[in-house]
Amino acid sequence: MSTHKCSLCELETPDPPVTSGDVDGVFCCSGCLHVYRLLQDMDEEQARELRRRTIEQRRAEQPAAPLPETYEEAFFKIDGMHCATCESFVETLAARQEGLYRCEASYASEMMKVYYDPDRLSPGRIPSLLSKMGYTVYDIDEDVTEENLNETARLIIGGFFGIMGLLLYVLFLYPSYISGQSFIPLTSLEKMFFVSNIFVMTTFVLAYTGFPILRGAWVSISVGRPNMDLLITIAAVSAYLYSTGAMLTGSSEVYFDVTMAIILIVSIGNYYEKKIKSGKETLLSKFSKKKINHAWTRRNGQLVNVPVSELRPGDHVVVKAGERIPVDGTVIEGEGVVNEALMTGESVPVSKQKGDRVLSGTILNQHSLTIETGETVQSTLDELMRLMWNIQSSRPGKQRLADRIAAYFVPGVIVLGAGSFGYHLMTGTPATDAMLAALAVLIVSCPCALGLATPLAIASGIRSGLENDIIFKTAALFEEKGKADIVAFDKTGTLTTGNMHLLDPGSHQQAREYAALLEQYSAHPVGEPIAALSPGPGDHRVEHFQSSSTGIRGTIDGRSVWVGQPEWLQEHQFDLPGSFSEKIRTSRSNGQVPVAVGWDGTIQSIMVVGDQLRNDALPVIESLRKEGKKIALITGDSTPAAQGIKEKLRPDFLFTEARPESKSNIIKELRKFGSVAMIGDGSNDAPALAEADLSLAFGDLTAIAAESAQIVIPNDRLELIPKAFRAIRLTRNRIRQNLGWAFLYNIITIPLAIAGTINPLFAAVAMATSSILVVSNSSRSMRLSGR
Repeated sequence: MSTHKCSLCELETPDPPVTSGDVDGVFCCSGCLHVYRLLQDMDEEQARELRRRTIEQRRAEQPAAPLPETYEEAFFKIDGMHCATCESFVETLAARQEGLYRCEASYASEMMKVYYDPDRLSPGRIPSLLSKMGYTVYDIDEDVTEENLNETARLIIGGFFGIMGLLLYVLFLYPSYISGQSFIPLTSLEKMFFVSNIFVMTTFVLAYTGFPILRGAWVSISVGRPNMDLLITIAAVSAYLYSTGAMLTGSSEVYFDVTMAIILIVSIGNYYEKKIKSGKETLLSKFSKKKINHAWTRRNGQLVNVPVSELRPGDHVVVKAGERIPVDGTVIEGEGVVNEALMTGESVPVSKQKGDRVLSGTILNQHSLTIETGETVQSTLDELMRLMWNIQSSRPGKQRLADRIAAYFVPGVIVLGAGSFGYHLMTGTPATDAMLAALAVLIVSCPCALGLATPLAIASGIRSGLENDIIFKTAALFEEKGKADIVAFDKTGTLTTGNMHLLDPGSHQQAREYAALLEQYSAHPVGEPIAALSPGPGDHRVEHFQSSSTGIRGTIDGRSVWVGQPEWLQEHQFDLPGSFSEKIRTSRSNGQVPVAVGWDGTIQSIMVVGDQLRNDALPVIESLRKEGKKIALITGDSTPAAQGIKEKLRPDFLFTEARPESKSNIIKELRKFGSVAMIGDGSNDAPALAEADLSLAFGDLTAIAAESAQIVIPNDRLELIPKAFRAIRLTRNRIRQNLGWAFLYNIITIPLAIAGTINPLFAAVAMATSSILVVSNSSRSMRLSGR
């Protein structure tokens, strides 16, 4: 174990610790090193304060109780969680199950992590054990279409009974309430027959369609956190119980219609929100799955395809060109070119040969490799998934704004209702009339408008985003503080295209033609833009083509032509003219790849290939800077390679040679300077995306990056990033407008109800009117162009 302490956060460092020649001290990770370097530019008092806060934060993180060495962990999806109170309740349910050591639920990601005893439980049994109280647990890859159909059926059937019940009100009860007579003269017995039918229909609507709301109320009581469901339940159940009592005493003045209206209005609002949000799943399902489930390995002299979970230490795994590497390991046979951008963010493909380490999730572009697994079968891709979960679940899910309001509103409404009942009794009002006044208070206080204010505005924002190819994955970002003081960009694939381009074709026309002809036969990604120069074979013919991880060669027009790394040609006795040395050095310092073309023992030309900035990168950066945001640039490239893009974009912060784990630490430390929005595209960005206050996955996405982010833009249009920020801002404005109207309605109607000037029927009409206004405001189209 290391005896050193990190100079920034004071955690123990690895052995040896992370160090840098330009900074004094030792560090636990490169993220702390980068941030410590930034602090050198701050005054002493500010630096001391940030360091103190870092130490306090680390010491506040108490380790969980140790688990047995034999434990295993599994991830599941969970449906039915709709606020932070659900996390505690689900974890409490799981704690009662035999064979489960611990359960961690995350409202933010709608997932749960279970630690279990493999000798007593199999992963396949866990969903059935934990699917209780309206929460449904699924395997991580299971389709949830059936559950969605059940929700639709719940609303349709409940809606049918609600319409039938309200129709009976319109035909037989409302006329008698207003004029004393119904359209069709009824005896008292006949009227009670219709009332009893309405009672049955209301009971079905309340118990079946309203079950998710009732369950939410029960959960809020169980964990001691009043929420919006409890407030809705109080109004709906109060009207139901009063009406049931009135029916049993022979009265036809019942308010079952209030119960049905409340339950159906709120259920429709919640369903509408969920349906709009579900549109993102169709787009997300198009993303390629990066996790590899099977691998080719040699067993008993034969090549067999086995699940990755069945790989053993020392297995020889065979990977062919174009395939993803399934597990971490060491190359024992073959050579090839590996694209590591997915995991490391490095834009330039890396040559691999015997003895080199390779990471799972990376792509073998050329040739084939045989990889030997280590003493333990490890997957960097799986480790990233665990790291992403740890970050997402480390911060509790935020309650919906309406639920936070309900925490104070519920006790207030109960006190007002009870106070109104007591006041009227004390002033000589009959008990029945006093009870009606109290019921009117509860009904007008029913937060239908308040309950619809947030979900409908959010649904409108999500829909507008989808119309512009912007996917908002979580409703929470519309309610939480979303002003980003710092926007951190991953470089490769976000600000750059993520693809190889021919940046300098060289000045030798014959060399360009020969290189293009040879690269037609190569699978190396560096060769693709060179091959694009070729108009076709024409009169030339390529013979004796050979390929290696560092270059290619072949015979053209009787000449032996070599194309590849300059050092490779020099090793084969090619002379390098002095005029090319500076070009090679400059291109590499800019993170580009020099490609030498030679024949007759001389390097004839140097071509330059590399990634390049997107055309709209600088305008987007400038627009964000004009809004007062600072720009941070994070890249896996070396410091010299990042200088070129630094000069063009002039970021406020530049972090180079960043590994996945250090990226999350960088974001964590940057958050001390203000709220941080992280924008990235690869699995190596997933921990940083999960750590940021606001996260946006952009471009040619990996599944893990898309899963980690709150916002997804599955195309290459950088200009959509400012539109995403605008959609959030406009949606928040609508939420505030809706809430403002809902509170104004309550301010006007609650005093009238307390005074006894309105009856429960009028209260129900007023409640419905306020809900219609909220729906109309939320349904307006949203323009995302401009500021």
